[in-house]
Amino acid sequence: MLGRQDIFEHFATQIRSGRVAVGSKMPTEKQISEQFGVSRSTVQAAMSRLAEVGLVRRYAGRGTFACRDDSDMHMKVDLDIHNIQSFESEVAVRGDTVSYRLLSFAASQPSVRAASRLNLAPDAKVYALHRSRHIGADCIGLELRYFAPDLPMNLPMSAVLSKGLHAILRDDLGVEIGRIDAALRAACATEEEAQALGLDPGAPLLVRSHTLYGVDDRPLVHGESSYVEPFSFRYSATVRDNNE
Repeated sequence: MLGRQDIFEHFATQIRSGRVAVGSKMPTEKQISEQFGVSRSTVQAAMSRLAEVGLVRRYAGRGTFACRDDSDMHMKVDLDIHNIQSFESEVAVRGDTVSYRLLSFAASQPSVRAASRLNLAPDAKVYALHRSRHIGADCIGLELRYFAPDLPMNLPMSAVLSKGLHAILRDDLGVEIGRIDAALRAACATEEEAQALGLDPGAPLLVRSHTLYGVDDRPLVHGESSYVEPFSFRYSATVRDNNE
């Protein structure tokens, strides 16, 4: 019997090969379920994984659409890592302080995208940190981070509950960040995200996918941070012409 990985690979191949055109509407979950003779829950899991790797986008009331893989949409820029501020530092400039609510911190199977960025086998398990972020009484977003398996994850609970990722890596794991690979996209809140954020399903979110690398260029952390409307933050980079 087919499983979610089979359904995922079928549509991933179809989209990446161009047999399903970017921008075209995907079949409904009911249609896919009937086509492959699998349960709706299996189809939902497969579509969630397609969304995780950036091959489909879901729009409330409109359906699910094929899109270009995030890896094909990157603009490569040179960043001065010493001038990159953490999200918490950026917020502090405005006079605000970020606090967290821990949703989970445990070994779990990473998303397809995280496994790829961290050079892991699909069935590997790594520590995942899932938290909501707050400024005052307002929940302004969610964060989900997957840590590379070679990092010593003997973190004190005080760090998990109160520190940003950059501070955790620097202060508690003794790791220096060498570079960051990041991409921004717009998304609609899933039912799970909407419940955690106190929003209606389908509400707009700004999502930042990012991989942090050490000074030796080994991947340290891959994750996603989502931000609710109307919260905003500054995100800038300078493109340098190496021919100058």
